[in-house]
Parts: sequence; C-alpha cells; structure tokens
Amino acid sequence: MSVFVQDTARNTLIPWVKKGVTDGYVRGAVLSPFTSPPEANGFKKSAVDTSDAIREAGGEFWFDPTTHGLDMPRAGDFRFYDDWELWPEVRGDLSSHALRSGHIARVFDHQRRLSSPLLAPTTLVSYPDSQRSQLALTLSRDAVDIDQGAWLTVAGDAEFWQAGAELDAHVGALDQLEPAGWMLVVARSENAMPPAASAEEVFGLMRTTFALSQDRPVWVAFGDLAAVPALAVGASGVGTGWDMRQRICAYQDFEERLANGAGGGSWYQRPSLERLMGSLKQGDFQVLRSENQRFQEAITPGTIGPKPQEAFVHHARVLVSLANALETGTVRERCVELRERYLEARENWPRVQAITGTATGASRWVDPFRAGTEMFMESEGWL
Repeated sequence: MSVFVQDTARNTLIPWVKKGVTDGYVRGAVLSPFTSPPEANGFKKSAVDTSDAIREAGGEFWFDPTTHGLDMPRAGDFRFYDDWELWPEVRGDLSSHALRSGHIARVFDHQRRLSSPLLAPTTLVSYPDSQRSQLALTLSRDAVDIDQGAWLTVAGDAEFWQAGAELDAHVGALDQLEPAGWMLVVARSENAMPPAASAEEVFGLMRTTFALSQDRPVWVAFGDLAAVPALAVGASGVGTGWDMRQRICAYQDFEERLANGAGGGSWYQRPSLERLMGSLKQGDFQVLRSENQRFQEAITPGTIGPKPQEAFVHHARVLVSLANALETGTVRERCVELRERYLEARENWPRVQAITGTATGASRWVDPFRAGTEMFMESEGWL
C-alpha cells in the first residue's frame, strides 16, 4: 500500500484513515505538531489516542517533528507546536551539539511514546552547498548517532531539488549515514494545484529516490500526484489527503493563522482522472460527464461521489492504481510505462478542454512531469 495521509486541521483524521486502512487504499497517517495538539482539546483527540486508533485498525502511525517547517518564510503557526515542548531552550535553536541533541532526544521521546517509527528532524535547504545544507547534514548525523534505527528527512525547495550535481553530492553525504529509511519533502512557494513544478525538479527528485531506494525505503511526504515519478523509480509511498495543505507542502501553510480560525485549509473535492494524471473542478467534471459519459468513464474508472470523503476515497484509489501500475518490472520498464501514461494524458487533455472549457491542462498537469521523467530516462541511457 503506497498512500499515507498527512495531518489535517480537521478532526477527520482518525475515522477517515481507519476506513482507508480497512478498505485497503490507505497505509497509515502522519501527525504534525503544527497541526495537532499533544493532548485532547475538545475538537481533536490526543496524539496517543490518535496513534492507538490508527494502529489498532492496522495502519501505520508516524509523528513527523516537521522541524523544517520553522524555516518556511513567515512561519508563525505555533498554536499547537509549542505545547509539544520539542526544544530544550529557544524554539529552533540548533547552534550547538547539546541543543541539537536535546531537540532530537525530545522528538524521539515523543515518537516512542506514540509508538511511531523514529523520524529525525531536519532543516529546510535551498542550496545543497551552503551552511544550511551543512546544518541539515550535521543534524542528521547527530540523529543516527543517537539511534541508528532512525529515518532521515530530506527537505528542500524547488531550487534544492533542481541543483544537479550539488544535489547529488549532498544526498550522497546523507546516504553514508545509513539510516533506516528516508522521507523526502518538496517545499513550494505557493499552495496551488497543480503544483508549479519544473522538469529539473522532477528529475532531481527521481534521481534522489532512485539512489536512496536501492537499500532502504523512501517515502515522499505531501507528494500526491506530483510524486508519481518517484514511485516509478523506487518510492514506496506518497503523502496525500482531502485538504490542499495535505497534498502540497507550501510556505503559506506555516504562516500564523487568522484570529477567526481561517486558513485551516479547504476541502479539495476536485475529481481526479487517472488517464489525465490530474483533476478537474466539480463543475467541469459534471459537464464532461453529461456531454460524453463514455469518455469520462474511460479516463477515470470508478464512482465519484459529491461529498468530501467520497472525493478523497476516489483520489486515494487513483493513487493506488497508479502505484500498482508502476510497481512491477524493472525501473526502466516502469519509467517507460509512466512516460506512456503522460503521453496518453497529453493527448486526452485537449479533448477534455474542448468539452469543458477548463483553462488548466497538460501544460501544468503533465508536461513538467513527463519532461522530468524523460530527463531521468535519458540520463540512464533508456531514451
């Protein structure tokens, strides 16, 4: 099972993840201190209760310290964060070995209490050859020194993931630490769907996933459809959800929330169409279905209900279907299959746009991901 659910500001995590685990389209869930409190607050259950409920249903439960969220521009959503007491002194202070070790120890203590795999904290990196990248490497080294069974997170923005040889050198240095597994994060400057990805970024994510997955599992947090190329080259899971902020790790999602509680994320109910490798607005989908139901059913099998949970279930099943199509054969064969799917989607989008009038099409949903896949295939001599 390749789909796990990122944390949500709503109180739907437990029931929706339990249903997903039971019905076979969700693997587990990830809690974040930015999104959930450690103790029950009358709206959300405690972290322990959440962990127990998901694990008792057969799902995996993770606590992601999301330390890299502190590096997001204008980060200020600390409503729940400070209640976790993750820092021995000042929040975000990693200036000494003692402070780094103290932060890591507190993170690991919470994870053990919640029966979560150990997932080490990291910093957000923009340039692979910088003081910030060195701090990420040092923090990761400190974590595996404390417990070799920890997973490591690699978090970077678009510039980081498209940095070419410098990215490869940074990842190579991290790989020498030999953690238990990897969590990859692409941080974005805007919370928009489809994400504003570049071919070079997709290529970098694929190279990194391919290299790290040779002997350890790799997950792509907040990956959603943008991480499908990583599935083709060895990733074993992607993060998603029913809100936009569960599908994209964006700077604005870490900004201070408004006093009236606004800014918690909106339901993302747009139906996902597998043979488009993307989604449509509800109204456009209904037009497509009414005008050419046979074509609509051909490009996305299954029933899509109008309610948020129904839309999420369909989306998760689309992700699972794509992952299943890319899990057999050699990496070369999987990349060929993925490229064919992008080419097919490239052909389908103009027909969909002609019927619905939607402005967003293959240029955003398909082209950067197809081009990144082709760059990877060319680098391996497969194209």
